[in-house]
Order: sequence, then structure tokens, then C-alpha cells
Amino acid sequence: MMFRLFIFVSVLFLSLHLRSQTQKSLADQHSQITHVWALGDGEKVFRDEADHPDKNGNFIWDGKTIHLKGLYNEVLAFQVIIETGIQGAKGIELSLEAPMHKESRRMIGANTLKYGSGGTIEIFSEHYLHVKDSTHPNWYYGSAAARPKKMKGWIPDALIPVNATTGRGGLPLDIQPLDTNAKPVRTTALQNQGFWIDVYLPRDQKNFPPGVYNGMVQVFEKGKLHSEIPLEITLLPQYLPDENEANVWVFSSDVYSYFPNLSRKQVDDMIKFEGHRHRVDMAGGFQVNDSFFKEENMNDYKPFLDGTAFTPANGYRGNGEGIGEKIFPIGMYGSKVMGNTKNDVWQQADLWVNWFQKNAPGVTYFWYIIDEPAETMYPWVKERAAWLKSDPRAGKSLPIFTTRSYQPALSDAIDIWAAYDGVELSDLPAARKNGGDYWFYNGNRPRDGSIILEGAAVDFRVDSWIMYKYGIKTWFMWQSTNWQHNGQGPKKHLHQNIFEDPLTFINDDMEFGNGDGILFYPGRMPFYPEEDRGLNQLLPSIRLKNIRRGQQDAAIMRMAEKKAGREKVISILNKVIPKAMSDVDMKSATPWSDRGNDFDKVREELLKLL
Repeated sequence: MMFRLFIFVSVLFLSLHLRSQTQKSLADQHSQITHVWALGDGEKVFRDEADHPDKNGNFIWDGKTIHLKGLYNEVLAFQVIIETGIQGAKGIELSLEAPMHKESRRMIGANTLKYGSGGTIEIFSEHYLHVKDSTHPNWYYGSAAARPKKMKGWIPDALIPVNATTGRGGLPLDIQPLDTNAKPVRTTALQNQGFWIDVYLPRDQKNFPPGVYNGMVQVFEKGKLHSEIPLEITLLPQYLPDENEANVWVFSSDVYSYFPNLSRKQVDDMIKFEGHRHRVDMAGGFQVNDSFFKEENMNDYKPFLDGTAFTPANGYRGNGEGIGEKIFPIGMYGSKVMGNTKNDVWQQADLWVNWFQKNAPGVTYFWYIIDEPAETMYPWVKERAAWLKSDPRAGKSLPIFTTRSYQPALSDAIDIWAAYDGVELSDLPAARKNGGDYWFYNGNRPRDGSIILEGAAVDFRVDSWIMYKYGIKTWFMWQSTNWQHNGQGPKKHLHQNIFEDPLTFINDDMEFGNGDGILFYPGRMPFYPEEDRGLNQLLPSIRLKNIRRGQQDAAIMRMAEKKAGREKVISILNKVIPKAMSDVDMKSATPWSDRGNDFDKVREELLKLL
């Protein structure tokens, strides 16, 4: 396997000018590759998309060189698209020479320590899912006016590390010939194969000077160098904070059976660590969230809250080192962890509140009393909330959470709200009046980004921007590992082949969502062995990567605000997000841009403020 980081210290810069003719084929005339180009991380290039607007140049690629710019501790990403004809191609490999600073000879990612302080480079092949029946509006977009622009075809999402099993996304990779007899008939003979490259910029400011670092993306075909694209990274002198501007809270479940060779703790750490590196809190799907209070269990969980779990001493490296999670639900989706009587509720509430006040006072913890309550459940909610609030001891201060838009009829019962159709901004003051809050969950265009597979890549980036603009503190995603279907519909409890079937959610009413509930893919697949990638790890997605991008952007916004003021930052944000949330009617067209280039241009303006 030819995946490697080429380190040519003595000859790189002497020969760079001789090798800068991007797209020039270095292989023989029989190459099956027809074109190679690059673009940023804010787009999805469908496998059969022949006319993508970024093909001939975009914000990060001028047709010759890839230009990236970022801060210490920031992760930058870009894509390389390899085009072939109807015959496909064999033996495709992609590598990246470690970008080097000319004067100091320091190189980003040129070490054996993954996620080390000197930076890391990761390369993934993009896996495509074929959508024939696109997701209907329901809870994903309000009307046809707000739907994503392209909703059928081969859509990239899963990102497969190139050290995965060959033939399952690992290198060398074969692009299969088109089946010209397949239904539906292909409208183009072109095939795109995308590669995703993550560049973790150094956190070490002492030994890695700011400035320009140069590297080279190289594409190989059957062992021969086919083409090269120069990469130029400008490392700015500022450090991106490890703290997030707002919380992205993500649930996961039913993962353990996919990794039979790992202990429960190893799987828990894998989930927590992978989420943390992408600036999300993986919370709610663990034993401590779904059981009565037990001090021993909470003490074992505490390192995730105080940040000590996310340190090299405990096996974690990457951004967010030493930073704890900010969200803790007690009883997920209304599970019965607080008992069935007033005395039970008092006892449990006292134990939870006392522990958090002593051990994790900065964490937002709450009783997840019920999920999406109908009006018929209001009396039950009010009764339980009245029990809690009549507690003569500390437990009465335990906040109560539910997934509904703000309801005046429950204003005395519920403290924290989360709505599926965005935040009703006019209700924010009332929701926050007595220390409560108003969040949103999942995603519903045009008010915020949709969570379905067909959504634009920036659907997952835009929400952090929206949270910054409107001062919203938390975005909740209902599921990220919906590999085993939940207890609804014709797929009830089925272990799903999510590498082949894009339909991941369908309920008893046959309402469905492609890709709903998926942010991660399993590196092991015991239920579909032919899909096993041979990796005991969670595999990321383009959607997850864009959450990280949005969270990093929001941190840059806060830095820019300190330099130039909030009014200036908001005026820049308005260029791509003139309005969102309840400022937008649900039947309207999506008012914010769905082009990654537009967000990158605004990010550039924010960087200039620094």
C-alpha cells in the first residue's frame, strides 16, 4: 500500500518550481484518469456530477495550487476529486508530502505521533450512497422551496481511512467500470472519486513558526505518479481556543455489538474521543445517563466532565485537550430514572444535584423528563415537575428538559426547551426568564441546516454560525450511530447495512429520512461481513467534518469580536446568513447560502480582523 507522507527535506524546495504544473499527467497515455481537481470541505461532489461549479477553480484552489490558511490548533480540510470515464480505473492512490516551512524546515504532520502537537495529516476515500427516492419534507425541510438543490444520485458521506481493507475504501483503490445496463440509466459516462484530507495544524507555537508551509498532493495510478497539485498552507500567529463557543450535543447508542473484540470502556472512549476531536459532546447514550444515581458510576464518568479523560495521560490527543464536556442528560428520552413517586423524585434529585454541585458545577445537567410531549401528557409533566419543585432540599434546583418548542402552558414545569423547527426567537426572553433556556434539535431548513444525507455539506456548518448570530447555546442531534434501527416501522431493530442503503430512518407512518441519525460509520461490520473495513474505530462522515468546521468558525468569530466588536462580526455574517430560525417562515426558500465558497470568503474576512 502506497499511503505515506513523503518527506523530502533537502530536495523539495529545489524541485518545487519544476513540479508545479498542476494537472499535468506524469503517467503514460493509457491512463484511465481523465482529470484531477481540488476544492474545499464545504461541498459534496456527487459521483456522477459532471458540471460541479468548483471544477475549474474555487476559493481554495486556483486551478494550479491549493491554498489554505489557518490558526494553531485548527483543523483544515480539503478534497481532491479524481475523474475517470466509463471504464473506471485501477490502483488509485493518493499521498501528501508533509508541508514544510522553508526557513525552519519544520514540517506539519511529519511525526509518528498521531494528533501530536506538531500536527497530523489524515487521508480518507469518500464512500457514496445511491439515493433513488429522496427524503420528503416532514421534519427535514419545510417545503419544496427550502429543499436541498440536488437530492438524487450517488452522494458522498462516509469517509474511509486509507489504511482500511483494500477493496473497502483502503488503498490502492479501484474505481469500478460503469454498468451501462443498470437502472436508472446513467446520464453521464463521468465518474468522480473523492478523497478527503484533514490537516491538523500544530499546537506547538514555540517550535513551529507562523508562515507558509509547502507540500505536494500526489496521485498515483497502478504504481505510477500520475499528477501533482502543490499545497500551500499559511499558518497564522493566533491560537484557536480549545473551548467551543456553543455546545453541539450528540447522542449515540447500540454500538458495543459492532466491536466484539473491544471492552465496553474501550468503545466508550472511542465514541467520546472521536466526538471530542470534532468539537461535539457525545452525551446521553451511556450507562450513567440511563440508570438511577450511583456515586461510583458517576465518579468513573467524572473525567469526561472535568477534562482529565481528554489528555495524553489517558490516551487522548488532539484539539480540546483538557477540556471537559458541558452537557449531561439524566434519563435519556424520558427513561424512568427518577422513580415513580414524589419521594423517589426527591431522593434522586438530591443525589444528582449534590454530586454536580460538588464535582462538576460548570456542566449543564438536567432531567430529560419526556420526549416530544403531546398535550395529553401535559398533566403528567406538570405533576412530576411539581413534585420536583416542592423538594425541600437541593433537588428542587434540578432543571427539567424536553424536546418541544416553548409552551406557555408548561412554563412553570419546563426549564430548558429544544424545538425541532428551530428557536422561536420571540420566546427566548420568556424561556430564559428564570434561568431556563431555549435550544434546538436535529435540523429543519430553511431555519437551520437539515440533517439528512441529501442536505448540502454546509447544512452541518451553518448551525454553529446561526448559534453565534442569535446567541443560542446548544444544538442537539437525536442520534449519530443509528446502525441498528430503533423500534419503529418496517426496519424495527434491524442492523442496517448503512454502507449500501441510504434509508436509515422510517417510522410506523412510513415517514422516512435518508441518512437520518448517522454521523459515524462502523469500522467493523459483524452483521454484514462483506462491508467490514477491518478497523476497530468509528469512521467519520462529511457531515461530522462540517460540524467541526462550523464550531471552529464560531471560535474565530469570538476572537474577531474581541478585536473588532460584535456588531462588525454580525455585519460580516449577514453576507451569508441574512436571517435564520424564526426570522424565516417555514414555507420560505432557504435564505442562507449553501455554498462552501461563500462561507470560506466570510471566514477569510474574519481572519483579517485578527
